[in-house]
Amino acid sequence: MATPVIIIVPGSWHSPKHYHYVIDGLKKLGYEAEGVALPSFNSSPPLASWDQDAQEVRRVILKYLDSGRDVIPLAHSFGGIAMSEAVQGLGKQDREKQGQKGSVLRLVYMCAMALPKGQSYAGQIAPATPEEEELDKQRKEMQAKYGGINVRSDGSMVLDEFACRMALYNDCDPKDVTEAVSWLGSFPTGPLAVPVTYTAYLEIPSTYIVCRNDQALPVCVQERIVAQGNGVFQVERCDEGHSPFLSNPEYIVDCVRRAAGEIIDLEREL
Repeated sequence: MATPVIIIVPGSWHSPKHYHYVIDGLKKLGYEAEGVALPSFNSSPPLASWDQDAQEVRRVILKYLDSGRDVIPLAHSFGGIAMSEAVQGLGKQDREKQGQKGSVLRLVYMCAMALPKGQSYAGQIAPATPEEEELDKQRKEMQAKYGGINVRSDGSMVLDEFACRMALYNDCDPKDVTEAVSWLGSFPTGPLAVPVTYTAYLEIPSTYIVCRNDQALPVCVQERIVAQGNGVFQVERCDEGHSPFLSNPEYIVDCVRRAAGEIIDLEREL
């Protein structure tokens, strides 16, 4: 039986080449893997919604489904929104009803947005507990001191280098960080407030990778996202930061292999 194709959906400011360790690791194990170049990356003028990103993710997925291949998309951070929207109607049950062979077997959210219908990124990250309020206060204080997200006059966002090193790549090899920072682009503000139209994880089996040392998407927010699923997620928990595809790509490859149905001997805390 052919292995499923792994489609990687980048997070904000990121491009497919940021995920090269995971892509190469999967290919060495016999998987076909492809990263999606999202239209929002360096968009000019900045896109007002995530819709074009979702369309591009869907186009890449359908390229494989229509040739009879199964697909497992892996999304990072904000990329979870585009992935979730892109797969509507592409799960195994829906595809079989249509008489189609290839389908999306499982979704993998890597410290990513997995939102219920009607929710937006901005709504999801709004502090909901005293712990989250305190973390938000600390984040704003750090941003005031060291810099963070800079919003340009056209509505696009870019990151201060020092801030993104701390928030995105806090536990990564310095050489990898320098390279990753050089590859970052701009990201539009508009998509952050646009609600999703589909709760993908209720219809397609899903894995959520919780990163306990994440300085960009706090673990308490990730756990709240998992809890919203009411038990539908297969949960993998690790001690990585926001970029485990750089700090521990072998672990992410093994998570993907598990999602694909391989039996991998990993220590896993649930």
